[in-house]
Amino acid sequence: MDLSPNITFIICTYNRAAYLDDTLRSLMQQSVKNVVIELLVVNNNSTDHTDEVVDKYRQQTDSNAFRISYFVEPEQGLSFARNRGIREASSENVVFVDDDIRADQHFIENWINFFENYPNYNAAGGKILVQFDDHKPKWASHYLLSLFGHHNLGKKIREYPGNKYPFGGNMGFRKSIFQEAGLFDPDLGRKGDQLTANEEKDLFNRIKSLGEPILYLPNSLLYHRIGPERATKDYIRKQAEGMGKSVAKQTEGSLKLKLNHVFKEIFKTAVSLGLFLIYLIGITPAKGIMLLKFRYWILKGYASATNKTE
Repeated sequence: MDLSPNITFIICTYNRAAYLDDTLRSLMQQSVKNVVIELLVVNNNSTDHTDEVVDKYRQQTDSNAFRISYFVEPEQGLSFARNRGIREASSENVVFVDDDIRADQHFIENWINFFENYPNYNAAGGKILVQFDDHKPKWASHYLLSLFGHHNLGKKIREYPGNKYPFGGNMGFRKSIFQEAGLFDPDLGRKGDQLTANEEKDLFNRIKSLGEPILYLPNSLLYHRIGPERATKDYIRKQAEGMGKSVAKQTEGSLKLKLNHVFKEIFKTAVSLGLFLIYLIGITPAKGIMLLKFRYWILKGYASATNKTE
């Protein structure tokens, strides 16, 4: 059997050793036949016991099924870590998963199926369902679940429409696409505790601009765990402000892009006001209030970043 990996799963991690432990376990418990799976962990300057977790699973690997590769990326930032994973991957097929997930029992099998049976597609995304470790907050409406990584376009395999794209916690590529589209933008994405974003959307927009279709894979399913520290209003505020700052970076120097963003925000705010009224009538005002706060926080982040560049 060819001992080179058929597929590489890249896990970028920052101070989540306990979650990483569960992530690696859920992947290594899967049944794989006649393939070699590389689990590539990129430690982005963690200060916890991430090293020990990776070493534990390294000792458990079966050389004929799973391999674990481990790298430390000194440049702080998720985009730096992801780009390091792409460069270090031993396989030409790579899938990114978050460090706080639990994979469905057929997760790896379904990603292998994509790379083997859909040669005309160079990028794809899988389904992500959210699991709260504690309880779902009362203010967390369906419209905010995407902030927790929820991504569900239905039960059928299909191409992503123009305004949709995969989420970073479950996305796969043939490495050749990065030669044309480029890598993740290091100026975007999370950096340590700074919750900036939009690096995935930026990359997929570049891929789509090349005329490349992107496939949605409902059976490549994983569960994104949300700890109690992330199910707070303060965390959502930081996340929303980070999103606003990322948009300011992307629209910098382009009046057209800025105006486009303004019109989009006006529309989204109007929709949020409508939803607020619906939740108010339905006696669940907390959900509606949170939607309005979310839009305000995005605007606040955008304004603060814009003022710094002027």
